[in-house]
Amino acid sequence: MMLMEHQKGRGLVARLKAAIQEDLPGDKNAAGAFQSAAAEYVALLGNHIEKENNILFRMADMRLDSATDAALVAAFDKLEAERIGLGKHAEFHALLHWLEQAYLM
Repeated sequence: MMLMEHQKGRGLVARLKAAIQEDLPGDKNAAGAFQSAAAEYVALLGNHIEKENNILFRMADMRLDSATDAALVAAFDKLEAERIGLGKHAEFHALLHWLEQAYLM
């Protein structure tokens, strides 16, 4: 289920990109396509994150011993350093906080 939702999310992102590329001034179809895909994506993410936080992560916490958990944390830290860039995770959280303050408060 979670993998299917990831696949659906990638499809929605592709639809968002396509709508942006097709958007011409005054093109209401492109704007409507973007709006539709964005609404679907927001709903998908909300439900997906809810499942991760309240089901998947709790199941993992019950099954992973502390050594395995520490190894996963180290692997994620290595991934961030090698592929994403040191500090990017914190930058993403700061951006999310800014967006929340700007658009949801």
